[in-house]
Amino acid sequence: MRLRTLLLWIAAIAAPFALITSTVIIVDPYNHFGWSKAVPDSLKEKNLYHSGATMPFSVMMWDLESYRRNPKDHILLGDSRLAYFDVDYLRQVSGHAYANLGIPGGDYNSIFDLFEYADSLTALKDVVVQVSFRNMSITDWDLYSEPRMLMDNPLYYLTDGRVLRATALNLRSRWAPNTLVYDSLPPDQWQIVLAMDQGNADSFVLDTTIYDRLQQLADQCKTAHARLRFVEFPIHPDAHRIYAKAGLDPLRDQYLARLSTIAETIDLDRPGFLPDDPSLWRDPLHLTTTAQRILIDAIWGPGVSVPAASGRLKPEPE
Repeated sequence: MRLRTLLLWIAAIAAPFALITSTVIIVDPYNHFGWSKAVPDSLKEKNLYHSGATMPFSVMMWDLESYRRNPKDHILLGDSRLAYFDVDYLRQVSGHAYANLGIPGGDYNSIFDLFEYADSLTALKDVVVQVSFRNMSITDWDLYSEPRMLMDNPLYYLTDGRVLRATALNLRSRWAPNTLVYDSLPPDQWQIVLAMDQGNADSFVLDTTIYDRLQQLADQCKTAHARLRFVEFPIHPDAHRIYAKAGLDPLRDQYLARLSTIAETIDLDRPGFLPDDPSLWRDPLHLTTTAQRILIDAIWGPGVSVPAASGRLKPEPE
């Protein structure tokens, strides 16, 4: 009787854990196991962007798992300005399927981590890095290690708090979608972003070690015969004025000149490239889909060249 009682107690204690892990396996919010269709992939991807607080982890986790299952030899690396990039339109224009490895909250550390990850899984042919002068300030973020640990250790994946919360979100979005709101920016989003950039400009200290790491990335691409391009995305004039008033324009010019010695550099952050039109800007840093397509046409479209960081868009000669 005592043994039976003990086994019943063990079963009672284990039952909730078994239920939770079974639910995570069935929902599988980041497609770690790759077989469950209880929640459609389109909804899982939508849920990655439900909360700004969870975006960096969720997008990184999803991208690692997606790329592991389907590595592509054309990749995009960058930060949140790639998060809503129109890869379908990019494929139409370029003729190639790109893996979008842009991470909300990402910095150069996440770019280098994801490049090494992609390079370890396939022979890369085309690498486009969305560089950023504003991200050249010293940071110590690590968005890669935790998701990679979970990917490599299924037991951790099944019991991690972030994965459990993502599982609950996916269940809620599947069975009670009307209780959730997506893609809703706060009314003062514009001012929030400008305040963040003001803080960044006030404390800006350029991390020169990034140049060495970019050179290493370029050397690896050269050895692998992969094309490498750096692209500086536009920011709104409101954000430009913050960095100009902080006296950072000369440093930015030096930065672009240095990038040009490492790899082909395309500077689209220039006056007049994008109109000061509210329909093109989600906030001072992030573009709408319409504006993204303008960028895609400028970089990949036929009949247009973007020569060096010091040049401007101009038609190719007949």
